[in-house]
Amino acid sequence: MNLKEHATRVAVLKVLRDAVEEQYQATRREVLDGLRAAREEYALKSIRVTLRDGTPIATITLIDPRPEVVVADEGAFTTWVVENHPDEVETLVRVRPSWRRQFTAGLTAWPGPVTDPHTGEVVPGLETAPPPEPRSFSLRPVPGGTEQVARAWRTGEIDLPRLLALDGGEGRGGIRGEARGEER
Repeated sequence: MNLKEHATRVAVLKVLRDAVEEQYQATRREVLDGLRAAREEYALKSIRVTLRDGTPIATITLIDPRPEVVVADEGAFTTWVVENHPDEVETLVRVRPSWRRQFTAGLTAWPGPVTDPHTGEVVPGLETAPPPEPRSFSLRPVPGGTEQVARAWRTGEIDLPRLLALDGGEGRGGIRGEARGEER
């Protein structure tokens, strides 16, 4: 291959890569929305992904964020830190951000009052924030799943133009998901 052929190839591959990435991101958002809805309606958070012939290729699982401790009342929290950890207060009378992150990261987020893990004292100004909606999911190929996708692509079982729908049409087909109510 000469330079012109390599240049043409790289230009075409870039266009295809960008189109695939756009479709991937859009489909990923659809899957995330679908998983959120399935969890709400059916209490499931995982689906097993198979090829048309039923060959398993991956498991997709909703990732649940953890609740975190947040400062709900800056003044009350600062007053408490001044009284209990004065070396962690700056002259601006604010809690050092690095210490705040370290301190709140070490607290257990449970419903109810937030307490100092060393003294058991309720820490004024802190409360537990509810966890946000899941923003992501994991996709783990099953053993041999990647090879099965490659085999299906080589044999024509995966209809890549239909799967990608590069013309902006509905890109459904080639791979299907089976919902499973797995708790992780």
